[in-house]
Amino acid sequence: MSNLSFDTLFSTVPTPGWLALGACITVALYRLSHPKRTLGGLPGPPTPSWTFGHFKTLFGFDAIPYFEYLASNYGSTVKVYGALGSELIWTFDPAAMHSMLVKDRANFERFEDTTTFIRLTLGGGLLALKGEEHRVHRKILNPVFTMRFLRERKWNATYVEMPIFMNVAKRTCEAIDNEVGSIEAAPKDIDIFPWMTAGALELVGEAGLGYSFDSLTGKRNEYSTAIRDLLRFFRKIVPFAIILPYISNIGTPSFRRWVVQRLPIPGLAGLLHATSIQNKQAEEVLQARRTLLASGHDLTSEAGRGRDILTLLMKANEAEGAENHIDHEAVVGHMNTFIFAGHETTSTAMSRIIQILAENDHIQNTLREEICRYFAVHSDDTHHDELLELPYLDAVVRETLRLYGPVSGLFRQSQVDTVLPLEFPVDTPKGKITSIPIKKGQRILINIIMANRCERIWGERASEFWPERWIGHKLEEVTQPGAHLPGVYSSMMAFGGGPTSCIGFKFAVMEIKVMISILVKTFKFEPSEQKIRWETLGIQAPHLQSEMKNPSKLPKLPVRVTKID
Repeated sequence: MSNLSFDTLFSTVPTPGWLALGACITVALYRLSHPKRTLGGLPGPPTPSWTFGHFKTLFGFDAIPYFEYLASNYGSTVKVYGALGSELIWTFDPAAMHSMLVKDRANFERFEDTTTFIRLTLGGGLLALKGEEHRVHRKILNPVFTMRFLRERKWNATYVEMPIFMNVAKRTCEAIDNEVGSIEAAPKDIDIFPWMTAGALELVGEAGLGYSFDSLTGKRNEYSTAIRDLLRFFRKIVPFAIILPYISNIGTPSFRRWVVQRLPIPGLAGLLHATSIQNKQAEEVLQARRTLLASGHDLTSEAGRGRDILTLLMKANEAEGAENHIDHEAVVGHMNTFIFAGHETTSTAMSRIIQILAENDHIQNTLREEICRYFAVHSDDTHHDELLELPYLDAVVRETLRLYGPVSGLFRQSQVDTVLPLEFPVDTPKGKITSIPIKKGQRILINIIMANRCERIWGERASEFWPERWIGHKLEEVTQPGAHLPGVYSSMMAFGGGPTSCIGFKFAVMEIKVMISILVKTFKFEPSEQKIRWETLGIQAPHLQSEMKNPSKLPKLPVRVTKID
Protein backbone atom coordinates (compact mmCIF):
# COMPACT_ATOMS: atom_id res chain seq x y z
CA MET A 1 0.00 0.00 0.00
CA SER A 2 1.38 3.40 -0.88
CA ASN A 3 1.61 5.70 2.10
CA LEU A 4 -0.28 8.88 1.31
CA SER A 5 -0.90 11.66 3.79
CA PHE A 6 -0.75 15.43 3.82
CA ASP A 7 2.76 15.12 5.27
CA THR A 8 4.05 12.77 2.55
CA LEU A 9 2.09 14.59 -0.13
CA PHE A 10 3.70 17.88 0.80
CA SER A 11 7.04 16.96 2.42
CA THR A 12 9.61 19.64 1.70
CA VAL A 13 11.71 19.43 -1.45
CA PRO A 14 12.77 22.64 -3.27
CA THR A 15 11.17 23.21 -6.69
CA PRO A 16 10.17 26.02 -9.05
CA GLY A 17 6.47 26.31 -9.63
CA TRP A 18 4.60 28.79 -11.81
CA LEU A 19 4.88 26.98 -15.14
CA ALA A 20 4.02 23.60 -13.63
CA LEU A 21 1.12 25.14 -11.71
CA GLY A 22 -0.37 26.53 -14.89
CA ALA A 23 0.11 23.22 -16.66
CA CYS A 24 -1.56 21.13 -13.95
CA ILE A 25 -4.52 23.49 -13.66
CA THR A 26 -4.94 23.44 -17.44
CA VAL A 27 -4.90 19.63 -17.52
CA ALA A 28 -7.32 19.35 -14.61
CA LEU A 29 -9.76 21.85 -16.08
CA TYR A 30 -9.59 20.22 -19.50
CA ARG A 31 -10.35 16.78 -18.11
CA LEU A 32 -13.18 18.10 -15.98
CA SER A 33 -14.69 20.29 -18.67
CA HIS A 34 -14.72 17.66 -21.43
CA PRO A 35 -16.88 14.92 -19.89
CA LYS A 36 -18.10 12.04 -22.05
CA ARG A 37 -21.80 12.31 -22.94
CA THR A 38 -23.20 8.80 -22.54
CA LEU A 39 -26.48 9.29 -20.68
CA GLY A 40 -28.47 11.14 -23.33
CA GLY A 41 -31.71 9.18 -22.91
CA LEU A 42 -31.83 9.15 -19.13
CA PRO A 43 -34.42 11.56 -17.66
CA GLY A 44 -33.34 14.37 -15.41
CA PRO A 45 -33.48 18.12 -14.78
CA PRO A 46 -31.35 20.61 -16.72
CA THR A 47 -28.20 21.76 -14.99
CA PRO A 48 -28.63 25.00 -13.02
CA SER A 49 -24.91 25.78 -13.28
CA TRP A 50 -22.16 24.57 -15.60
CA THR A 51 -19.61 25.21 -12.86
CA PHE A 52 -21.29 23.40 -9.96
CA GLY A 53 -24.01 21.36 -11.63
CA HIS A 54 -26.58 20.10 -9.12
CA PHE A 55 -24.14 19.96 -6.19
CA LYS A 56 -25.70 22.97 -4.47
CA THR A 57 -29.11 21.29 -4.52
CA LEU A 58 -27.94 17.73 -3.82
CA PHE A 59 -26.18 18.95 -0.68
CA GLY A 60 -27.20 21.51 1.92
CA PHE A 61 -30.29 22.41 3.93
CA ASP A 62 -32.76 21.75 1.09
CA ALA A 63 -31.22 18.51 -0.18
CA ILE A 64 -33.90 16.09 1.04
CA PRO A 65 -36.82 18.06 -0.49
CA TYR A 66 -34.81 18.07 -3.72
CA PHE A 67 -34.34 14.28 -3.51
CA GLU A 68 -38.11 13.97 -3.21
CA TYR A 69 -38.56 16.29 -6.18
CA LEU A 70 -36.23 14.18 -8.33
CA ALA A 71 -37.98 10.95 -7.34
CA SER A 72 -41.51 12.25 -7.93
CA ASN A 73 -40.74 14.00 -11.24
CA TYR A 74 -38.10 11.80 -12.85
CA GLY A 75 -38.14 8.43 -11.06
CA SER A 76 -35.70 6.24 -9.18
CA THR A 77 -32.79 6.58 -11.63
CA VAL A 78 -32.00 10.06 -12.90
CA LYS A 79 -29.32 11.96 -14.79
CA VAL A 80 -27.92 14.89 -12.83
CA TYR A 81 -24.89 17.08 -13.41
CA GLY A 82 -21.67 17.46 -11.47
CA ALA A 83 -18.89 20.03 -11.70
CA LEU A 84 -18.07 21.52 -15.10
CA GLY A 85 -20.91 19.80 -16.94
CA SER A 86 -20.06 16.21 -16.02
CA GLU A 87 -22.95 13.70 -16.15
CA LEU A 88 -23.81 11.66 -13.05
CA ILE A 89 -26.33 8.89 -12.39
CA TRP A 90 -28.45 9.46 -9.27
CA THR A 91 -30.27 6.30 -8.19
CA PHE A 92 -31.96 4.38 -5.42
CA ASP A 93 -32.93 1.42 -7.61
CA PRO A 94 -32.56 -1.87 -5.64
CA ALA A 95 -31.11 -3.87 -8.55
CA ALA A 96 -28.61 -1.15 -9.40
CA MET A 97 -27.50 -0.93 -5.77
CA HIS A 98 -27.19 -4.72 -5.49
CA SER A 99 -25.03 -4.76 -8.61
CA MET A 100 -22.70 -1.98 -7.42
CA LEU A 101 -22.40 -3.06 -3.79
CA VAL A 102 -22.69 -6.86 -3.92
CA LYS A 103 -22.86 -8.81 -7.20
CA ASP A 104 -20.46 -6.75 -9.32
CA ARG A 105 -18.69 -4.88 -6.53
CA ALA A 106 -15.25 -5.25 -8.14
CA ASN A 107 -16.49 -3.16 -11.08
CA PHE A 108 -17.43 -0.21 -8.86
CA GLU A 109 -15.14 1.66 -6.46
CA ARG A 110 -15.49 4.88 -4.51
CA PHE A 111 -14.76 8.09 -6.40
CA GLU A 112 -11.03 8.57 -6.89
CA ASP A 113 -11.13 12.07 -5.40
CA THR A 114 -13.08 10.83 -2.37
CA THR A 115 -10.62 8.00 -1.77
CA THR A 116 -7.66 10.36 -2.16
CA PHE A 117 -9.19 12.83 0.27
CA ILE A 118 -9.94 10.14 2.86
CA ARG A 119 -6.41 8.74 2.59
CA LEU A 120 -4.93 12.22 2.97
CA THR A 121 -6.98 13.09 6.05
CA LEU A 122 -7.51 9.75 7.82
CA GLY A 123 -4.79 7.51 6.39
CA GLY A 124 -5.05 4.03 4.95
CA GLY A 125 -8.14 2.80 6.78
CA LEU A 126 -10.92 0.71 5.24
CA LEU A 127 -12.64 3.73 3.69
CA ALA A 128 -9.52 4.44 1.60
CA LEU A 129 -8.75 0.87 0.49
CA LYS A 130 -9.83 -0.90 -2.68
CA GLY A 131 -10.05 -4.40 -4.08
CA GLU A 132 -7.85 -7.13 -2.62
CA GLU A 133 -6.22 -4.75 -0.16
CA HIS A 134 -9.64 -3.92 1.29
CA ARG A 135 -10.59 -7.62 1.46
CA VAL A 136 -7.42 -8.58 3.38
CA HIS A 137 -7.74 -5.78 5.92
CA ARG A 138 -11.46 -6.37 6.41
CA LYS A 139 -10.85 -10.08 7.03
CA ILE A 140 -8.42 -9.24 9.85
CA LEU A 141 -10.73 -6.63 11.37
CA ASN A 142 -14.01 -8.58 11.13
CA PRO A 143 -13.58 -10.72 14.30
CA VAL A 144 -13.36 -7.67 16.59
CA PHE A 145 -16.74 -6.37 15.44
CA THR A 146 -18.82 -9.48 16.19
CA MET A 147 -21.63 -9.23 18.74
CA ARG A 148 -19.91 -11.81 20.95
CA PHE A 149 -16.78 -9.68 21.10
CA LEU A 150 -18.66 -6.42 21.65
CA ARG A 151 -20.78 -7.82 24.50
CA GLU A 152 -17.56 -8.64 26.38
CA ARG A 153 -16.28 -5.05 26.61
CA LYS A 154 -15.63 -4.60 30.36
CA TRP A 155 -14.53 -1.74 32.59
CA ASN A 156 -13.57 -1.80 36.26
CA ALA A 157 -13.08 1.84 37.17
CA THR A 158 -16.22 3.74 38.18
CA TYR A 159 -18.86 1.04 37.96
CA VAL A 160 -17.71 -2.41 39.07
CA GLU A 161 -17.57 -4.89 36.16
CA MET A 162 -19.90 -2.73 34.10
CA PRO A 163 -19.52 -3.09 30.33
CA ILE A 164 -17.87 -0.06 28.77
CA PHE A 165 -21.02 0.84 26.82
CA MET A 166 -23.08 1.22 29.98
CA ASN A 167 -20.28 3.00 31.80
CA VAL A 168 -19.87 5.68 29.15
CA ALA A 169 -23.65 6.10 28.88
CA LYS A 170 -23.91 6.74 32.63
CA ARG A 171 -21.02 9.19 32.60
CA THR A 172 -22.62 11.05 29.68
CA CYS A 173 -25.86 11.16 31.65
CA GLU A 174 -24.03 12.53 34.70
CA ALA A 175 -22.42 15.28 32.59
CA ILE A 176 -25.82 16.35 31.25
CA ASP A 177 -27.27 16.09 34.76
CA ASN A 178 -24.68 18.57 36.02
CA GLU A 179 -25.82 21.03 33.39
CA VAL A 180 -29.54 20.47 34.05
CA GLY A 181 -29.31 20.91 37.81
CA SER A 182 -31.62 19.53 40.51
CA ILE A 183 -34.97 17.83 40.05
CA GLU A 184 -36.66 20.96 41.41
CA ALA A 185 -34.97 23.14 38.79
CA ALA A 186 -37.07 24.48 35.92
CA PRO A 187 -36.70 22.76 32.54
CA LYS A 188 -33.62 24.04 30.75
CA ASP A 189 -32.55 24.15 27.11
CA ILE A 190 -29.50 21.92 26.67
CA ASP A 191 -27.55 21.59 23.44
CA ILE A 192 -27.63 17.81 23.28
CA PHE A 193 -25.43 17.42 20.19
CA PRO A 194 -22.01 18.07 21.80
CA TRP A 195 -22.88 15.67 24.64
CA MET A 196 -23.83 12.93 22.19
CA THR A 197 -20.61 13.62 20.31
CA ALA A 198 -18.56 13.53 23.52
CA GLY A 199 -20.16 10.28 24.66
CA ALA A 200 -19.68 8.61 21.28
CA LEU A 201 -16.06 9.76 21.09
CA GLU A 202 -15.31 8.49 24.59
CA LEU A 203 -16.83 5.11 23.82
CA VAL A 204 -14.89 4.78 20.58
CA GLY A 205 -11.73 5.68 22.50
CA GLU A 206 -12.20 3.28 25.40
CA ALA A 207 -13.78 0.32 23.61
CA GLY A 208 -11.89 0.82 20.37
CA LEU A 209 -8.45 2.07 21.36
CA GLY A 210 -8.21 1.50 25.09
CA TYR A 211 -7.71 5.27 25.36
CA SER A 212 -9.76 7.92 27.17
CA PHE A 213 -10.25 11.21 25.33
CA ASP A 214 -11.46 12.86 28.57
CA SER A 215 -14.34 14.12 26.44
CA LEU A 216 -16.84 13.97 29.32
CA THR A 217 -14.68 15.67 31.95
CA GLY A 218 -14.20 19.08 30.40
CA LYS A 219 -10.42 18.61 30.42
CA ARG A 220 -8.57 19.81 27.33
CA ASN A 221 -7.33 16.88 25.27
CA GLU A 222 -5.26 17.71 22.19
CA TYR A 223 -6.28 14.49 20.46
CA SER A 224 -10.04 15.00 20.86
CA THR A 225 -9.69 18.69 19.93
CA ALA A 226 -7.93 17.72 16.69
CA ILE A 227 -10.66 15.20 15.87
CA ARG A 228 -13.42 17.77 16.40
CA ASP A 229 -11.50 20.31 14.31
CA LEU A 230 -10.93 17.73 11.59
CA LEU A 231 -14.67 17.17 11.27
CA ARG A 232 -15.40 20.90 11.24
CA PHE A 233 -12.90 21.58 8.44
CA PHE A 234 -13.74 18.30 6.69
CA ARG A 235 -17.27 19.56 6.00
CA LYS A 236 -15.93 22.76 4.43
CA ILE A 237 -13.39 21.09 2.16
CA VAL A 238 -15.34 18.09 0.83
CA PRO A 239 -16.68 20.05 -2.20
CA PHE A 240 -13.08 20.78 -3.29
CA ALA A 241 -11.94 17.14 -3.10
CA ILE A 242 -12.47 16.75 -6.86
CA ILE A 243 -9.10 18.41 -7.62
CA LEU A 244 -7.02 16.25 -5.25
CA PRO A 245 -6.26 13.35 -7.65
CA TYR A 246 -4.74 15.83 -10.09
CA ILE A 247 -2.66 17.58 -7.42
CA SER A 248 -1.48 14.37 -5.73
CA ASN A 249 0.11 13.12 -8.95
CA ILE A 250 2.00 16.19 -10.12
CA GLY A 251 5.45 17.53 -9.38
CA THR A 252 7.42 17.18 -6.18
CA PRO A 253 6.02 17.26 -2.62
CA SER A 254 7.03 20.87 -2.01
CA PHE A 255 5.41 21.94 -5.28
CA ARG A 256 2.18 20.19 -4.30
CA ARG A 257 2.24 21.91 -0.92
CA TRP A 258 2.89 25.23 -2.65
CA VAL A 259 -0.11 24.67 -4.94
CA VAL A 260 -2.50 23.63 -2.19
CA GLN A 261 -1.52 26.44 0.17
CA ARG A 262 -2.50 28.94 -2.53
CA LEU A 263 -5.86 27.43 -3.35
CA PRO A 264 -8.77 29.58 -2.09
CA ILE A 265 -10.23 26.73 -0.03
CA PRO A 266 -11.81 27.76 3.30
CA GLY A 267 -10.56 25.79 6.28
CA LEU A 268 -7.60 24.20 4.48
CA ALA A 269 -4.97 25.49 6.91
CA GLY A 270 -7.07 24.28 9.83
CA LEU A 271 -7.47 20.86 8.23
CA LEU A 272 -3.72 20.52 7.68
CA HIS A 273 -3.06 21.40 11.32
CA ALA A 274 -5.77 19.07 12.67
CA THR A 275 -4.52 16.20 10.50
CA SER A 276 -0.97 16.70 11.74
CA ILE A 277 -2.06 16.67 15.40
CA GLN A 278 -4.35 13.67 14.88
CA ASN A 279 -1.59 11.60 13.30
CA LYS A 280 0.92 12.61 15.97
CA GLN A 281 -1.44 11.64 18.79
CA ALA A 282 -2.41 8.37 17.09
CA GLU A 283 1.28 7.49 16.79
CA GLU A 284 1.78 8.17 20.50
CA VAL A 285 -1.20 5.99 21.51
CA LEU A 286 -0.01 3.19 19.25
CA GLN A 287 3.59 3.36 20.46
CA ALA A 288 2.52 3.42 24.11
CA ARG A 289 0.39 0.32 23.54
CA ARG A 290 3.28 -1.44 21.78
CA THR A 291 5.60 -0.66 24.67
CA LEU A 292 3.13 -2.02 27.23
CA LEU A 293 2.56 -5.19 25.24
CA ALA A 294 6.28 -5.72 24.70
CA SER A 295 6.91 -5.41 28.45
CA GLY A 296 4.34 -8.10 29.20
CA HIS A 297 1.87 -5.65 30.80
CA ASP A 298 -1.62 -7.20 31.07
CA LEU A 299 -3.26 -3.76 30.57
CA THR A 300 -5.85 -4.38 33.29
CA SER A 301 -5.29 -0.87 34.65
CA GLU A 302 -5.71 0.77 31.24
CA ALA A 303 -8.92 2.08 29.66
CA GLY A 304 -10.48 -0.91 27.93
CA ARG A 305 -8.51 -3.27 30.21
CA GLY A 306 -6.58 -4.80 27.33
CA ARG A 307 -9.73 -6.00 25.58
CA ASP A 308 -10.08 -2.98 23.32
CA ILE A 309 -10.19 -3.35 19.55
CA LEU A 310 -6.76 -1.79 18.96
CA THR A 311 -4.97 -4.15 21.36
CA LEU A 312 -6.68 -7.22 19.97
CA LEU A 313 -5.97 -6.05 16.43
CA MET A 314 -2.28 -5.65 17.26
CA LYS A 315 -2.14 -9.11 18.84
CA ALA A 316 -3.99 -10.68 15.91
CA ASN A 317 -1.74 -8.83 13.50
CA GLU A 318 1.36 -10.26 15.17
CA ALA A 319 -0.12 -13.75 14.88
CA GLU A 320 -0.90 -13.40 11.17
CA GLY A 321 1.48 -14.49 8.45
CA ALA A 322 3.38 -11.98 6.36
CA GLU A 323 0.71 -12.14 3.64
CA ASN A 324 -2.01 -10.72 5.89
CA HIS A 325 0.14 -8.41 8.01
CA ILE A 326 -1.14 -4.84 8.44
CA ASP A 327 1.75 -2.38 8.43
CA HIS A 328 2.20 0.49 10.87
CA GLU A 329 0.80 3.15 8.54
CA ALA A 330 -2.33 1.10 7.96
CA VAL A 331 -2.90 0.54 11.69
CA VAL A 332 -2.79 4.31 12.23
CA GLY A 333 -5.19 4.71 9.30
CA HIS A 334 -7.60 2.21 10.83
CA MET A 335 -7.39 4.05 14.16
CA ASN A 336 -8.21 7.39 12.56
CA THR A 337 -11.01 5.94 10.43
CA PHE A 338 -12.60 4.09 13.34
CA ILE A 339 -12.54 7.23 15.50
CA PHE A 340 -13.89 9.53 12.80
CA ALA A 341 -16.52 7.28 11.24
CA GLY A 342 -17.40 5.60 14.52
CA HIS A 343 -18.28 8.62 16.60
CA GLU A 344 -19.74 11.22 14.27
CA THR A 345 -22.40 9.09 12.57
CA THR A 346 -23.45 7.53 15.88
CA SER A 347 -23.71 10.86 17.69
CA THR A 348 -25.83 12.17 14.81
CA ALA A 349 -28.21 9.20 15.09
CA MET A 350 -28.52 9.56 18.88
CA SER A 351 -29.17 13.29 18.56
CA ARG A 352 -31.88 12.65 16.00
CA ILE A 353 -33.58 10.13 18.30
CA ILE A 354 -33.59 12.66 21.15
CA GLN A 355 -35.18 15.24 18.84
CA ILE A 356 -37.84 12.74 17.71
CA LEU A 357 -38.66 11.83 21.31
CA ALA A 358 -38.86 15.50 22.29
CA GLU A 359 -41.34 16.16 19.48
CA ASN A 360 -43.44 13.01 20.08
CA ASP A 361 -44.62 12.58 23.67
CA HIS A 362 -46.41 9.28 23.07
CA ILE A 363 -43.30 7.68 21.56
CA GLN A 364 -41.11 8.97 24.39
CA ASN A 365 -43.55 7.81 27.08
CA THR A 366 -43.98 4.36 25.53
CA LEU A 367 -40.22 3.94 25.28
CA ARG A 368 -39.65 5.14 28.86
CA GLU A 369 -42.23 2.70 30.22
CA GLU A 370 -40.52 -0.21 28.48
CA ILE A 371 -37.06 0.84 29.66
CA CYS A 372 -38.16 1.44 33.26
CA ARG A 373 -39.83 -1.99 33.36
CA TYR A 374 -36.57 -3.52 32.22
CA PHE A 375 -34.40 -1.77 34.83
CA ALA A 376 -36.93 -2.54 37.60
CA VAL A 377 -36.24 -6.23 36.99
CA HIS A 378 -32.59 -6.00 35.93
CA SER A 379 -30.88 -3.90 38.57
CA ASP A 380 -27.52 -5.51 37.75
CA ASP A 381 -25.82 -3.30 35.18
CA THR A 382 -23.06 -5.77 34.36
CA HIS A 383 -25.02 -7.38 31.53
CA HIS A 384 -27.37 -5.74 29.06
CA ASP A 385 -28.09 -8.47 26.50
CA GLU A 386 -31.84 -8.33 27.18
CA LEU A 387 -31.81 -4.53 27.02
CA LEU A 388 -30.61 -4.77 23.43
CA GLU A 389 -33.63 -6.96 22.60
CA LEU A 390 -36.34 -4.65 23.98
CA PRO A 391 -38.87 -4.49 21.11
CA TYR A 392 -39.90 -0.84 21.28
CA LEU A 393 -36.34 0.41 21.85
CA ASP A 394 -35.24 -1.70 18.90
CA ALA A 395 -38.11 -0.36 16.78
CA VAL A 396 -37.34 3.29 17.57
CA VAL A 397 -33.67 2.81 16.69
CA ARG A 398 -34.43 0.95 13.46
CA GLU A 399 -37.04 3.48 12.37
CA THR A 400 -34.70 6.40 13.06
CA LEU A 401 -31.90 4.80 11.05
CA ARG A 402 -34.35 4.05 8.22
CA LEU A 403 -35.98 7.46 7.96
CA TYR A 404 -33.16 9.67 9.23
CA GLY A 405 -29.93 7.77 8.59
CA PRO A 406 -26.85 9.93 9.27
CA VAL A 407 -25.28 9.23 5.86
CA SER A 408 -27.26 10.46 2.87
CA GLY A 409 -25.53 8.58 0.08
CA LEU A 410 -22.71 6.48 -1.32
CA PHE A 411 -20.50 7.38 -4.28
CA ARG A 412 -19.36 4.82 -6.84
CA GLN A 413 -17.38 5.00 -10.08
CA SER A 414 -17.38 2.33 -12.78
CA GLN A 415 -13.99 0.69 -13.31
CA VAL A 416 -15.01 -0.95 -16.61
CA ASP A 417 -17.53 -0.61 -19.40
CA THR A 418 -20.56 -2.48 -18.11
CA VAL A 419 -24.35 -2.58 -17.88
CA LEU A 420 -26.21 -1.43 -14.77
CA PRO A 421 -29.44 -3.43 -14.18
CA LEU A 422 -32.63 -1.74 -12.99
CA GLU A 423 -35.51 -3.20 -10.97
CA PHE A 424 -37.71 -0.17 -11.58
CA PRO A 425 -37.96 0.55 -15.36
CA VAL A 426 -37.13 4.08 -16.50
CA ASP A 427 -39.10 6.01 -19.13
CA THR A 428 -36.92 7.43 -21.90
CA PRO A 429 -37.75 9.03 -25.29
CA LYS A 430 -37.18 5.58 -26.85
CA GLY A 431 -39.37 3.73 -24.37
CA LYS A 432 -38.90 1.96 -21.04
CA ILE A 433 -35.45 0.62 -20.20
CA THR A 434 -34.49 -1.98 -17.59
CA SER A 435 -30.72 -1.47 -17.76
CA ILE A 436 -28.21 1.28 -18.51
CA PRO A 437 -24.99 0.76 -20.53
CA ILE A 438 -22.28 2.76 -18.78
CA LYS A 439 -18.69 3.57 -19.66
CA LYS A 440 -15.59 3.19 -17.53
CA GLY A 441 -15.28 6.21 -15.26
CA GLN A 442 -19.03 6.85 -14.98
CA ARG A 443 -19.88 8.34 -11.58
CA ILE A 444 -22.97 7.19 -9.71
CA LEU A 445 -24.64 8.69 -6.63
CA ILE A 446 -26.47 6.05 -4.57
CA ASN A 447 -29.15 7.86 -2.58
CA ILE A 448 -29.66 6.18 0.80
CA ILE A 449 -32.35 8.61 1.96
CA MET A 450 -34.77 7.82 -0.87
CA ALA A 451 -34.00 4.08 -0.84
CA ASN A 452 -35.13 4.03 2.78
CA ARG A 453 -38.28 6.06 1.99
CA CYS A 454 -39.38 4.44 -1.27
CA GLU A 455 -43.09 3.47 -1.17
CA ARG A 456 -42.50 0.60 -3.60
CA ILE A 457 -40.24 -0.91 -0.94
CA TRP A 458 -41.70 0.29 2.39
CA GLY A 459 -45.37 0.79 1.55
CA GLU A 460 -47.72 3.77 1.78
CA ARG A 461 -46.37 4.83 5.19
CA ALA A 462 -42.77 4.91 3.94
CA SER A 463 -42.27 8.60 4.79
CA GLU A 464 -43.88 8.29 8.22
CA PHE A 465 -41.98 7.68 11.47
CA TRP A 466 -43.78 4.52 12.55
CA PRO A 467 -41.80 2.29 14.97
CA GLU A 468 -44.62 -0.25 15.10
CA ARG A 469 -43.75 -1.44 11.59
CA TRP A 470 -40.85 -3.38 13.18
CA ILE A 471 -42.76 -4.96 16.08
CA GLY A 472 -44.14 -8.47 15.71
CA HIS A 473 -43.16 -8.78 12.06
CA LYS A 474 -40.52 -10.78 10.28
CA LEU A 475 -38.11 -8.70 8.24
CA GLU A 476 -39.62 -9.81 4.94
CA GLU A 477 -43.01 -8.65 6.23
CA VAL A 478 -41.77 -5.11 6.92
CA THR A 479 -41.11 -4.39 3.25
CA GLN A 480 -43.45 -4.91 0.31
CA PRO A 481 -43.75 -8.43 -1.18
CA GLY A 482 -40.70 -9.14 -3.31
CA ALA A 483 -39.06 -5.83 -2.40
CA HIS A 484 -35.59 -5.99 -0.93
CA LEU A 485 -32.62 -3.66 -0.48
CA PRO A 486 -29.04 -4.98 -0.28
CA GLY A 487 -28.47 -3.32 3.10
CA VAL A 488 -26.43 -5.10 5.75
CA TYR A 489 -28.86 -3.99 8.51
CA SER A 490 -32.61 -4.74 8.43
CA SER A 491 -32.89 -4.52 4.64
CA MET A 492 -32.23 -0.78 4.81
CA MET A 493 -29.28 1.18 3.45
CA ALA A 494 -28.29 3.12 6.59
CA PHE A 495 -25.00 1.19 6.91
CA GLY A 496 -24.50 0.39 3.24
CA GLY A 497 -24.39 -3.11 1.82
CA GLY A 498 -22.03 -5.82 0.64
CA PRO A 499 -18.32 -6.23 1.47
CA THR A 500 -17.81 -2.46 1.82
CA SER A 501 -20.69 -1.95 4.26
CA CYS A 502 -20.00 -0.33 7.63
CA ILE A 503 -17.88 -2.83 9.57
CA GLY A 504 -18.87 -1.28 12.89
CA PHE A 505 -22.66 -1.20 12.49
CA LYS A 506 -23.24 -3.65 15.36
CA PHE A 507 -21.02 -1.51 17.58
CA ALA A 508 -23.04 1.57 16.60
CA VAL A 509 -26.46 -0.03 17.19
CA MET A 510 -25.41 -1.35 20.60
CA GLU A 511 -24.04 2.06 21.59
CA ILE A 512 -27.20 3.86 20.48
CA LYS A 513 -29.51 1.52 22.38
CA VAL A 514 -27.53 1.65 25.63
CA MET A 515 -27.09 5.44 25.52
CA ILE A 516 -30.74 6.17 24.67
CA SER A 517 -32.02 3.80 27.37
CA ILE A 518 -30.05 5.57 30.11
CA LEU A 519 -30.98 9.05 28.89
CA VAL A 520 -34.71 8.29 28.57
CA LYS A 521 -34.76 6.67 32.01
CA THR A 522 -33.16 9.77 33.55
CA PHE A 523 -34.56 12.75 31.63
CA LYS A 524 -37.70 14.02 29.95
CA PHE A 525 -37.14 15.79 26.63
CA GLU A 526 -39.29 18.52 25.10
CA PRO A 527 -38.80 20.72 22.02
CA SER A 528 -36.86 23.94 22.36
CA GLU A 529 -38.37 27.13 21.01
CA GLN A 530 -35.28 27.49 18.82
CA LYS A 531 -35.93 26.14 15.32
CA ILE A 532 -33.66 23.40 13.98
CA ARG A 533 -32.69 22.66 10.37
CA TRP A 534 -30.68 19.62 9.31
CA GLU A 535 -27.92 20.09 6.75
CA THR A 536 -27.20 17.22 4.37
CA LEU A 537 -23.53 16.91 3.45
CA GLY A 538 -21.54 13.68 3.72
CA ILE A 539 -23.04 13.28 7.20
CA GLN A 540 -26.21 15.09 8.26
CA ALA A 541 -25.92 17.68 11.00
CA PRO A 542 -28.40 19.84 12.98
CA HIS A 543 -28.10 23.63 13.02
CA LEU A 544 -30.05 26.52 14.44
CA GLN A 545 -32.25 28.03 11.75
CA SER A 546 -31.05 31.45 12.86
CA GLU A 547 -27.44 30.46 12.04
CA MET A 548 -28.01 28.80 8.65
CA LYS A 549 -26.17 31.50 6.71
CA ASN A 550 -23.30 31.78 9.18
CA PRO A 551 -20.19 30.29 7.48
CA SER A 552 -18.66 29.56 10.90
CA LYS A 553 -21.73 27.77 12.27
CA LEU A 554 -21.30 24.61 14.34
CA PRO A 555 -23.86 21.80 14.73
CA LYS A 556 -26.33 22.46 17.56
CA LEU A 557 -29.47 20.70 18.78
CA PRO A 558 -31.07 22.40 21.79
CA VAL A 559 -33.85 20.47 23.55
CA ARG A 560 -35.65 21.24 26.81
CA VAL A 561 -34.46 18.78 29.46
CA THR A 562 -36.05 17.96 32.81
CA LYS A 563 -34.62 15.51 35.31
CA ILE A 564 -36.97 12.65 36.27
CA ASP A 565 -37.35 11.69 39.92
